[in-house]
Amino acid sequence: MQSEIGPFTLESWAFWAGVVAVGMTAAGALLGCVLVWLALKANSLNGEMSSAEEVPLRTLTDTRSNLKRSADWIRQTAVVLTAAGALFGCVSWWVSLTVSDAKEEARMRVESDYASALADLTVAKERAGTLEVEAAGFRERAARAEDLVKVAETESEEAKRETALVRKKTAKALASMEAANERAAQAEIALMKVKARRAISDQQRTRLHQALKPIQKGPVKIIAVLGDEEAGKFAKEVSSVLKDAGWIDIHVNRGVFSGGIDGFEIRVRDREKVPVFALQMARAFDSIGFDPSLVHDPSVAEGTMEIIIGTDGDSG
Repeated sequence: MQSEIGPFTLESWAFWAGVVAVGMTAAGALLGCVLVWLALKANSLNGEMSSAEEVPLRTLTDTRSNLKRSADWIRQTAVVLTAAGALFGCVSWWVSLTVSDAKEEARMRVESDYASALADLTVAKERAGTLEVEAAGFRERAARAEDLVKVAETESEEAKRETALVRKKTAKALASMEAANERAAQAEIALMKVKARRAISDQQRTRLHQALKPIQKGPVKIIAVLGDEEAGKFAKEVSSVLKDAGWIDIHVNRGVFSGGIDGFEIRVRDREKVPVFALQMARAFDSIGFDPSLVHDPSVAEGTMEIIIGTDGDSG
């Protein structure tokens, strides 16, 4: 079975690669400082050796040799750490570009699905209208033919053939109309499914970014209901918005909840001591129409919050 690496896994890799790059670069810089200190120490020993006696001079010489070996080892280690930091920085940059391309491809795929469903629905409705007109004409001809049969004392063979032909065409038109109506219904259902996906528009994203940016940043846990693909996609979209607004420590997981979860919840430990940033985040999402519920949950760590993404009650 083929497995795919999701955008959130790649984003996690990019983040930790960046952290490792910064850490190694910092370690290289620290070793550079130590190297400078050793150089100063060696210069100091050179000054002492010029005025020292023979026995202390030998001791100073040994000390200077030890310092030189340590300086060589530190210099090599600093070079290796700096090179590794640069390598991890390049990896972080490349993974970030890959994640950006994957998000753009997913957005274009959703827009293409929506346009295709809308076009199919339009064609099916036009076809159904044409068949409805044809069926009405056939029914009218059948009615006229039957009136002629009832009025006429002698029914000719030609009238019988016309009546049979009209009935056959009428039945065929009605069958085609039913098939077209069924295709139109299926296309409309597909269109409704595309429209029912929870999504944050570009305009909502801009307003939400402005509302979230001044809020205190801290660890955020986002949990989507296990088994609901739409909830998982929306949880990733919320995580993307928070990252754009400055959050770094974000964890997206799946969870099982007793009784089921509908909609969008923000959970805190104590209803009487709700963190200020939790209220601010609830108001930010409420400002774009995603009215989250504030829920008390003793399992939440004190002073933190959790975002729960349940099933979309409006999607049916």
